[in-house]
Amino acid sequence: MAAKNAKSWFSFKKKLTKTEKKQRSHAVRNTLLIFVFIVLAVALVAGFIFMDRFVKKASGPAARSLNLELLDVPDWLSPQLQNRIVETAGIGGVQFLLDENTARQIGENLRTLAWLYNVRVTVGSENIIVKADYRRPVALIKAQVGQYFVDARSVVLDYVPVDKLIIPEITGVSAYMLTSRSVGEKWQGADVAAAIELIELLAKMDAQVTPQKPLLAEIKAVDMSNFDGRRSSSQPHIVFYAKDDTEIRWGAKKGDWSKNLEARDEEKLTILYNTFTEFGTIQIRAAQKGSFIDLTKSKTLSLPIDKYKQ
Repeated sequence: MAAKNAKSWFSFKKKLTKTEKKQRSHAVRNTLLIFVFIVLAVALVAGFIFMDRFVKKASGPAARSLNLELLDVPDWLSPQLQNRIVETAGIGGVQFLLDENTARQIGENLRTLAWLYNVRVTVGSENIIVKADYRRPVALIKAQVGQYFVDARSVVLDYVPVDKLIIPEITGVSAYMLTSRSVGEKWQGADVAAAIELIELLAKMDAQVTPQKPLLAEIKAVDMSNFDGRRSSSQPHIVFYAKDDTEIRWGAKKGDWSKNLEARDEEKLTILYNTFTEFGTIQIRAAQKGSFIDLTKSKTLSLPIDKYKQ
């Protein structure tokens, strides 16, 4: 009897049904999935904390994104040109950070932009500060591909709209020589230099005589095709064209009036500005007052010598 009881005691084990086995298997699997999700969630939170600390460490006060501060910009600087300056400063993926390395890299970038010279870049308390001199365009030259500006020293500039300036076109020159590689270089042609000299002369006269209504604003182009009589010695060497295509026959380049027995440069200016004052315009073709203005004939006039002298 005792042997039977012992056998019953040690051999007792409850057998699970198929349903119970299936339920237990699902329970184990769900427990494992919950455990895996918990582990992944903890790891994800820990990763975010680590990344946040890393970013904060890497982007401290000296690594803030900053803007350029342009000092002493001319009043004619257009938004398009300002954007070009900012774009050029960032060439090569430069980040605007408050350190000397960034300032040096920005300075190197901006020195490649023909519009600027004497570029100085420093680190300010909040911004990278750029101070530079600006080349002011005085004339436009249209090439076979594209168009370009030139400044008072004949330096070629790439075209960027500058609507606040009066910029006549120079025609009749070797524009085919102009390419993107010409930008920043000085145009060597004497004809362009002579055209620029006359444009600057008219701009100076406007500032002194007619500042409210500049005569130069009515000039469309300066034709240099017969410069120094290279096409015809008997025809005017230089001709201005007003916006209505009125011819303004200037003649020889500035200072060469005596070689062609023309009126002095002072007389030419007087005739031109007297006409402008009399008619209120030099576009006499549109006003039906004639088709050309001849400045080459010498006349006895009261000359604006004091205003003309440099």
